[in-house]
Amino acid sequence: MLKLLSVVGLATVFAMPTMAFAQFPDRPLKLIVPFAAGGGSDTVARIYAPELAKALGQNVVVENIAGAGGSVGAAAGATATPDGYTLLMGTPATQITGPLLQTQLPYDPDNAFEILGTIFDSPNLLVVPADSPFQSIADLVAAAKANPGDMAYASPGVGSSAHMASELFKLMTDIDVEHIPYKGTGESLPDVIAGRVDYSIDSMTSMLAYVRTGELRALGVSSLNVDPLVPDIAPIADDVPGFSATAVNYFVAPAGTPADVLERLRAAHDEAVGSPELEKRLNDLGITLVRMSPEMLQDKISTDRAKWGDVIEKAGIPVQ
Repeated sequence: MLKLLSVVGLATVFAMPTMAFAQFPDRPLKLIVPFAAGGGSDTVARIYAPELAKALGQNVVVENIAGAGGSVGAAAGATATPDGYTLLMGTPATQITGPLLQTQLPYDPDNAFEILGTIFDSPNLLVVPADSPFQSIADLVAAAKANPGDMAYASPGVGSSAHMASELFKLMTDIDVEHIPYKGTGESLPDVIAGRVDYSIDSMTSMLAYVRTGELRALGVSSLNVDPLVPDIAPIADDVPGFSATAVNYFVAPAGTPADVLERLRAAHDEAVGSPELEKRLNDLGITLVRMSPEMLQDKISTDRAKWGDVIEKAGIPVQ
């Protein structure tokens, strides 16, 4: 009898971790956005979170942790307890441009995360104030060439996908324009609308609503070809052949998260991005839902890191 009890006891002990993970999640989750509220990634995260909550049966609370081009929030996600209750919205700054611009990131960009899935790989819009004299890309480039160093563009921060796209535009058009970095799109937008800067190349998520209200005018979209969601906005590539700059956004958990918890999270993510309501709301923002496997996303991270590394070197962007 004693032997039987011992076997039963051991079976119970070994079953405990599996039972604990089977109960996941039994409390609300946190989704970190590594930028200030009001930007494109934040907007999408707040659309996505309720759908993920439905799939998991628990609330998902969005928390903005901004700073240092997204690395502060990314570090918070990387160093969180790997139990599945803290997730991070990844952006190009997390694993693509961050490692290129900061020599001492507070996390390991290659090994700190487990990929759950993507949500979009969206282009930017090149926008000018509604009363801007520039009616086309050609107008803007001609003015910049005629007045080297006198014009300025806004970005939501050094190392952001908007900053990289803008520097690529400068390189490919051979113009001299000052970069004015802000702490997020929410801070840059008022100055773009008011005309305190000449233009901005920023996420379509953030800019399209203001284009539709007439507060901004879009001169081009940064996809290589016409974007089906904004067919009336010509690609920048029509005037600057080969120009392409998109920003992938995705979701990760800290490395070390148990495999069965990751499996549950990935299944819930797939369910969330399969929601017709989520896709409609993204489309209304000018975003096409993009699904990539973790392997496909990893390949894109590597390819984009090489591309933007070349831009950083040629543009002479300082590495910190």
